[in-house]
Amino acid sequence: MKSKNNRLELTGYTTVRKFAGYALPVPVQNLLLRGYCDEHNFNYRLPLVEIDLPNNYMFLHTTIDRCSKSANIGMCSIYMFPRETEKFLSLKTKIDKKKLRFHFIFENCVITSDELAEFYYNSRLR
Repeated sequence: MKSKNNRLELTGYTTVRKFAGYALPVPVQNLLLRGYCDEHNFNYRLPLVEIDLPNNYMFLHTTIDRCSKSANIGMCSIYMFPRETEKFLSLKTKIDKKKLRFHFIFENCVITSDELAEFYYNSRLR
């Protein structure tokens, strides 16, 4: 989706949970995502903040549901996705329907919906 100033939007996703050995406060995650947007000419849409309930990804689902087709979602890391494969696959079904692109700051890459499963499974091998 393009905004008034004709720049693409990137919707953030943040969490209070630890991921990949990091425990980054949400404001720090937002600063990283905002900086990424400034560098790559995106408008930053503030995220819903995932609450810290074990194995709950309610706001990741909601973020995906609210995105338009071919939208961009920014996250600090692929490790913010659920470790449980069945939970990932539930999200992946929605992602594929919308052809979303994910920008992972720590991994320094942009992954399309077609590439996401392979990237996710490879991240689990590390």
